[in-house]
Amino acid sequence: MNTDTDASAADSAVLSLELAEPMPPEVPAGADLMLLVRVRGAARDLRGGRIEVVAGEDAVAAAELTAFDGNVSETASFAVTAPRAAGAFAWAVRFPPQEIGGIAYAECVLPLASQARPHRTSLAVWAVLSPVRMAERFTISVGAKSSGACALGGARIEVRDDGGAIAGEGVLGEMPLPGTDALYWMQIALAGPCREGQQHWDVAFAATDVELPHLASSARFGFTAVRPPEYRVTVTAVERDGAAPVPDVQVALGPYRAATGKTGVAHFDVPAGTYDLALWNPGFEAVSTAVEISAETNVRLEVTRLPEELTAWD
Repeated sequence: MNTDTDASAADSAVLSLELAEPMPPEVPAGADLMLLVRVRGAARDLRGGRIEVVAGEDAVAAAELTAFDGNVSETASFAVTAPRAAGAFAWAVRFPPQEIGGIAYAECVLPLASQARPHRTSLAVWAVLSPVRMAERFTISVGAKSSGACALGGARIEVRDDGGAIAGEGVLGEMPLPGTDALYWMQIALAGPCREGQQHWDVAFAATDVELPHLASSARFGFTAVRPPEYRVTVTAVERDGAAPVPDVQVALGPYRAATGKTGVAHFDVPAGTYDLALWNPGFEAVSTAVEISAETNVRLEVTRLPEELTAWD
């Protein structure tokens, strides 16, 4: 057996590198990208050989060839962390000059290029009371989430009213909302609205004070602003036959909402004005009427029970 000839043939063999899956054109900044590298061109078992991933002169990852199918040697999947700054980047997968099983192999290189992109963000707004009394501070809950589930604790949130003025601001808590997938949240106190009527306010997340690059996001929430209360309105719901009180009736008085208790009574504190009053309960016909409020007012409404077949579940 001519071992010198075998070694020379292996040493002069032209190796080539490939990825099991193509390099994606974009990857989230700072995210782990899984690579599996294959070496072709030498029908020899290259297990134990080294693979490197380099950025310029710096090695960013390394792996070992661990599998051989008679023609191709390959690594297991291994993680390479994308650059933490957004923008185009270039890597090279390198099979360095090395000796495997007593045979020397020459270097081969596979260039890679991609784009590190900022993570997306989204906002959620909840626990918004309506109506809100004019000039009276109120609180909402705001949450922000990164598409990469990155930590957003300490990042600033800003709320502006429908005139563009800052109504409140604060920072997200260090822990996600329990039961959520990395939704970082806070309660934020807001200056009360200065005008009456429907409001549409904006929540803004600039995403400039987080560790990895993120895109800004915004959300809008609405509520009704009302004047301070002047009079108490008492609404009583009774059954038309027998006048028994009806509990658990939903009552709407203009923008105000309440439900009757066990005594069939609901209370509202409202400013003077004319309001649409509506009552509904699954077991009764809905009732609506207009009510003018200019003093303490008691309203008694009769509701009619629906036939049992119309309220039974299928």
